[in-house]
Amino acid sequence: MENLAHWLDLEAIRLLTHHTSAVVTAVTLTAIVAYLVRRLLHDGFAKQCILWIDEFLIVGLFLWFAYKLFLSL
Repeated sequence: MENLAHWLDLEAIRLLTHHTSAVVTAVTLTAIVAYLVRRLLHDGFAKQCILWIDEFLIVGLFLWFAYKLFLSL
């Protein structure tokens, strides 16, 4: 395993895998929330606010995951 670790940065691969799974989970959960809000709430101010908050949260999560990834490399 030492020979392989010499050629590959296994720590970087582990970090990328961890952050990728976190991003996929975040996207999946926000997609589920958006789907439920679109289906269950009537058109109106509350529905639009929840959808905008959902969008801001996913952008914030992406920025936070990217920040944590670049700090850990």
